[in-house]
Amino acid sequence: MRPLIAITGILLFAAVTALLVLWGMRRAYFQQERLTNMLLSKSAERVMHYLKSHDTITEKEIRSLVDGVQASEFMSRKRAVVQGNQEFAGRLVQVMLQEQKIEPVNPGSSVYRRKGK
Repeated sequence: MRPLIAITGILLFAAVTALLVLWGMRRAYFQQERLTNMLLSKSAERVMHYLKSHDTITEKEIRSLVDGVQASEFMSRKRAVVQGNQEFAGRLVQVMLQEQKIEPVNPGSSVYRRKGK
């Protein structure tokens, strides 16, 4: 009976180890996507906070406002940082327009205001 218990314990240990390794690999695979989403969320919060005290904001102001925003996950050394990237600002504007947080002042302009004003 003792060898059966030992074999069962070893198999359970191997199964748990395999599950933990797979979970870690999946977490590492999607980490960049999660960091990008965190950056977009933090940047959108900064823009909305700015729009509480100002009527409008331009894409150039958005770029300077979100420059230096950082995102990192708990227990991870990897960080994502915005460095005045025009592509990131454009993507942020698109996300905020889709979420209906902001709207253009005039159709086709790069000046935006809070939705509902």
